[in-house]
Amino acid sequence: MKLFKLKLNKPQNFFKTLVRLLSYYKGIKGLILVIVVLLTIFSSLASIIGTFKLQDVISTILEIKNGTATYSDLINSIILMGSLYLGGVLSTLIYNQLMIRTSQKVIANIRLDLIKETLALPLSEFDKHTHGEFMTYFTNDIDTLNTALNDSFANFVFSLANIIGTLVGLFLLNIYLSLIVVFFLALMVIFIIFNSIKCRKYFNNQQTELSKMNGFIEENINGTKVEKAFNHEKENYEKFFIRNKNLQEVSTKAFFHTQLNIPVIVALSYFNFAISCVLGVIFSLPINGVRILKGGVPALTSYLVYVRQSAQPFNFITQHINAILTALAGAERIFNYLDKPHEIDEGNVTLVKLNDDPNSKEHLGWAIPLKNGETKLVPLKGDIRFNNVTFSYVPNKIVLDNISLYAKPGEKIAFVGSTGAGKTTIISLISRFYEINSGTITYDGINIKDIKKESLRRSISMVTQDTHLFTGSIKDNIRYVRRHSTDIEVIKASKIANADSFIKRLPNGYDTLLFDDGHNLSEGQRQLLALARAAISKPPVLILDEATSNIDTHTEELVEQSMDKLMENRTVLVIAHRLSTVRNSDAILCLEHGKIIERGTHDELIKMKGYYYNLYKGISELD
Repeated sequence: MKLFKLKLNKPQNFFKTLVRLLSYYKGIKGLILVIVVLLTIFSSLASIIGTFKLQDVISTILEIKNGTATYSDLINSIILMGSLYLGGVLSTLIYNQLMIRTSQKVIANIRLDLIKETLALPLSEFDKHTHGEFMTYFTNDIDTLNTALNDSFANFVFSLANIIGTLVGLFLLNIYLSLIVVFFLALMVIFIIFNSIKCRKYFNNQQTELSKMNGFIEENINGTKVEKAFNHEKENYEKFFIRNKNLQEVSTKAFFHTQLNIPVIVALSYFNFAISCVLGVIFSLPINGVRILKGGVPALTSYLVYVRQSAQPFNFITQHINAILTALAGAERIFNYLDKPHEIDEGNVTLVKLNDDPNSKEHLGWAIPLKNGETKLVPLKGDIRFNNVTFSYVPNKIVLDNISLYAKPGEKIAFVGSTGAGKTTIISLISRFYEINSGTITYDGINIKDIKKESLRRSISMVTQDTHLFTGSIKDNIRYVRRHSTDIEVIKASKIANADSFIKRLPNGYDTLLFDDGHNLSEGQRQLLALARAAISKPPVLILDEATSNIDTHTEELVEQSMDKLMENRTVLVIAHRLSTVRNSDAILCLEHGKIIERGTHDELIKMKGYYYNLYKGISELD
């Protein structure tokens, strides 16, 4: 017998973690938890006291022979003992049901807190950690906590009560006779087979729902930038809520049937021992002067029952202590994650409709609250300006060094420079994915820190080199940025992006399902869908981040035609490795080591015969 051989994964702050975990049981769930503890203790003590009462039953049988007791006394003793066992079985069934349902609600709430935290984190947090680290909170840590709350907690209390009661019984009683077990073993086998069929069914359902949820989580973590850029946090939370609810329901059924095994088998074992002892005593009585089963004392039966059951609780406790402490360590990781600072948004300027004509130049505008309580409305034009902006992802490593630039409404501004020069960083700062170290960035003369992030990002459309597509139909992916768009608007946007022709050739057209980030489409087709998204959103500022870098020459022509249509009457910021895509820009900014080293039109920069000239003539290359 192995006693307390533990390899523990302990939390750093046991009591703080335990208190915070118990806070999820506040209110009605806390009352249920107390009831579970009381029922668990009663279940254990009922079995132990029932075993103790065996000696009364046996003694009564012997006293009937001597004429000092009646069969009525025997029936009363049996009913008392049976009532204790029956009460123990019923309390076991009840506390398991209560514990599982309550635990599943707690786990579901913790998952909801995790997804809320993930949606609220700044983008910089995702740069510091791998997606696998984030997934661990939703998988391994939740799984260990789930197991402990559903199984280990109640069984630990049960085993502890069993040990205490059994030790007391061992001192009070003596020995017992061998047991008649065949009938009860058959019952146990039948129950295990029947329950295993149920368990397999529900666990298959659970794994299916779990895989759906994990796939959804991973997909949305991979697409965090797209999600934040188009303010899709609320919709993704609602979709996650549905998947989480489905998983909660199937998990409740799966764990309920799994947890029936131990209590039912234990209960049957107690009945087995008890009846065997009673029959053993009957057989030990002289019948026509012959004892079928020789020897034995009433107290001996109960005593050996206690001996038989004394080792098992110790093994249970070693297992459950390990599971509980490992679960608390996982809970501590989860709580540390939940305590991470959220994305800062102190802005109070919002984007509002100025009229109902989406084709009007003044369809949208900024609502600026004034100190006197009134609101000033400023038309949305798309004027972007950087004033002495310095930025670094990590301390003491400057990425942008005192940058100043401007993009007037309707202008096309291109950024050229080697990898790491700061081109993509400028784009990220406009959407306020990161906070600048110093300087200011203004949008239509308003400091972007004063604009609510949702409104800021709603006023900008972005097409990146890595298009992220979500599981769903093509039309749902196109209207991702503007959820209320009609099918007619989706088709119109697809035609603008030159995506309509290839979509119609697909087996199910716009209803074709995309999966695995749209890998059932080519790179060029995925890029055209990204342009269709930009076309349907209709904001005054369009950002193209190397939108043609991963596609072939033919598709690039289609993409460039689409971009020309998209760029009409918009402020456009373009990052491109291929200089042919930026020739017609109103201004080309050349960056190197976080500084703007040249600015001008294509012709002006060629005349300067500097950095851009060398790139264009092939004298130097973009690295």
